[in-house]
Amino acid sequence: MTIKKNAYVVLDTETSGFSKLVFDLGWITRDKKGNVIDSASYLMLDVIATERPYFMNKVKGYTSKARKKEKFKLTNFSVVRRLFNKHIESLLDANYRVILCAYNGRFDCDALAITTKRMTKEKTFLDHKVELMDIWGNWVNSSPKSYTAPLTASKKWYSSSAENVYRFEYQEPNFIEQHTALEDCKVETKILDKVLARKKKLRIVKSPRDFESFWSFNSKLEVCPWRKKFSAFC
Repeated sequence: MTIKKNAYVVLDTETSGFSKLVFDLGWITRDKKGNVIDSASYLMLDVIATERPYFMNKVKGYTSKARKKEKFKLTNFSVVRRLFNKHIESLLDANYRVILCAYNGRFDCDALAITTKRMTKEKTFLDHKVELMDIWGNWVNSSPKSYTAPLTASKKWYSSSAENVYRFEYQEPNFIEQHTALEDCKVETKILDKVLARKKKLRIVKSPRDFESFWSFNSKLEVCPWRKKFSAFC
């Protein structure tokens, strides 16, 4: 029996502030050794058109400094959904074990489900069953005791945002996230590198409903008291 190779598909979304519609989707697919198999970045014109006033300032940013770094492809959400599923199918056909990853994965999965229902006739975003991994939760569970970051608004927790985690892990205190989907994927892929390098047991689930929530984080924090300094909301 052939042993399947892991393909980690790191996905990120940028959404509207009102209806949680995805207007920017990016992904980077890599193997366990860090070799990039595929990457893509799409802006959804049909989504942008639905809430034009909200997106006007966002789009200006994409067409100026951000777009100099990325070659965004402009299309509609249904096309991107089809292309993403075609990519997943190609990985499965190549006998990869596909693990879909995101930082705060429940948010991205919810946003893609909402956008699929609103912008297409399909029932789900994914056509194939794949495994899911929250990079954020797995990083918290494997994070060094030396971790420090700015406190959240409550002053009770260290922020574990991707930006602050990246600053700590790569000793870049002035690093600022670009907050375009593909640029965020690059950051999250680097954090995934650290998680995999620590060789801790990974929490991989079958459904977004199984992603760890704030409360399940808290139950773990009681077992590992030093981790009480983490917030699951920032």
